Amino acid sequence: MGKSIAPTGDAINRPVRYRGDASLHRLTSDSNHSEIRQVIMAKIVLAAGVPHPPRLVKEIEDSQEPLKPEAMFRQVRQHVEKAEPDVIIEVDSDHFVNFFYNNVPAFCLGLAEESEGPQEIWCPMPQYTVKGHVPMAQDLLSYGIGSNFDLAAAHELRLDHSIMIPLHFLNPGMEIPVVPLYVNGFAAPLPNAPRCFSLGQMIRGFVDQWGGNERIAIIASGAFAQDVGGPLRGWTDEEWVDTVSGLLEEGKYETLTGRATAER
Repeated sequence: MGKSIAPTGDAINRPVRYRGDASLHRLTSDSNHSEIRQVIMAKIVLAAGVPHPPRLVKEIEDSQEPLKPEAMFRQVRQHVEKAEPDVIIEVDSDHFVNFFYNNVPAFCLGLAEESEGPQEIWCPMPQYTVKGHVPMAQDLLSYGIGSNFDLAAAHELRLDHSIMIPLHFLNPGMEIPVVPLYVNGFAAPLPNAPRCFSLGQMIRGFVDQWGGNERIAIIASGAFAQDVGGPLRGWTDEEWVDTVSGLLEEGKYETLTGRATAER
């Protein structure tokens, strides 16, 4: 993959905060007294989008000057540390490590207890073992299917650079469990943008009803504009990047999903 760096600045690095507190108060009583009991519910504490250039770790090590993505990851890492998530749901596209043209699901959840990566021998970075969160992944699978999302599931995964590059910077000790959620971004037919947006809404609905008390971070791995292996490899459509950033900042999601086609 060429040097496809997601835009920096508030539009991409600022964590998204959602309305409502995770703490609800319930009044219970018996014949002797009344008490207020606090019920803690799961909540999304952070959402961020980051790039995954496969040679980024090595490039940072070899560079004599600070690189733009290094500063970006440092800023996002500060948000992660402040948010203190218990689980990361990482949304990504598999780079033909787990799936190939003969069998590419539109959406696939990772249900492995642990996975290793990166699998690519040409990706110069440390090898890691990543813990999963099987109960949450299984319930997300059931909730998704109940919400008319025909999610596939993988009980064994080989993690590629697109999963591992963000985790290297944002979860370096691999102490936070990760639920991988793959979205097909390579083999036609691709899920369209409105469907992917609905996937995000489904995840939000799942978190709202999840019975645990986990603090959840959503990490999207990828770039707004790139051409992996194509004639425009290494070139970024800066105008489109600015358009996407602006529409996200303004909350104009329907406009964005209407313009975000596979050709873009």
